[in-house]
Amino acid sequence: MVVNGQRFDSNLLETLKARSDIDVVQIAEGSQTKARLIGRQHVSSEYFSFLDDDDEYLPGALDIRLDYLQRNGAADLVVTNGFSSKNGNDQLTYSRMLNVNDHPLYELFQENWLHNCNHLFRSSSVTTKYFEDSHPYMEWTWLAFRLALDGKKIVALDVPTFRYNDTPASLSKSSIYLLSSVSLYGRMLSLKPKSDIKKIIRNRLSNAWHSVTVFELQSGHRIKAISAHFRSLTCHWSGLKFLSYTRYLLGRTS
Repeated sequence: MVVNGQRFDSNLLETLKARSDIDVVQIAEGSQTKARLIGRQHVSSEYFSFLDDDDEYLPGALDIRLDYLQRNGAADLVVTNGFSSKNGNDQLTYSRMLNVNDHPLYELFQENWLHNCNHLFRSSSVTTKYFEDSHPYMEWTWLAFRLALDGKKIVALDVPTFRYNDTPASLSKSSIYLLSSVSLYGRMLSLKPKSDIKKIIRNRLSNAWHSVTVFELQSGHRIKAISAHFRSLTCHWSGLKFLSYTRYLLGRTS
């Protein structure tokens, strides 16, 4: 259990520390990224996984994943389906889960098949290095990309084993999240994936820059919006679909 930051239940923390079956590590910085790295550095078992404090494993979740890895020594990690819960309503998270087995890198850009609570890693294959160079706000996408690009054997099971509780304070529409996606695609391209994947990433990059354009214009930052728009047009030929936005961008007065 990695307790990060200053916001925690003191009584619960002391209860956890008193238990002999739980190792508690406490860090002053409030950072999920750093907490995951610290947690990985403390792993001494053959397998490991993560679980955020507001999500849950369904009954038998780890048994299902563990059983597969123990019976299939070539597999480096297993990922599963699960439920996304919003306002008490469960919805299956993935619709293309089994496709990951044959085309993990391609499928990553259809559905991000690696979740903060849907996996089990083989410790000898997924080493600490994969958590030392994380990407802010899009850690799991970056991790999945690197694992797939490195040729790790990824096995997907279309079995629900977790419940992810959606929270209202989403970062997905914020400027910092949008810019993080732009830099993420840049990092992906720097690793020189194959041409078919590179085309997909450049298309995603063009779309990401357009999202930044819209956000900056709505925020009243015209110069930043124009700069982002130029990038959306030039980073991939698919960006030409945003050409008509130029007239709206230059003609808008407020």
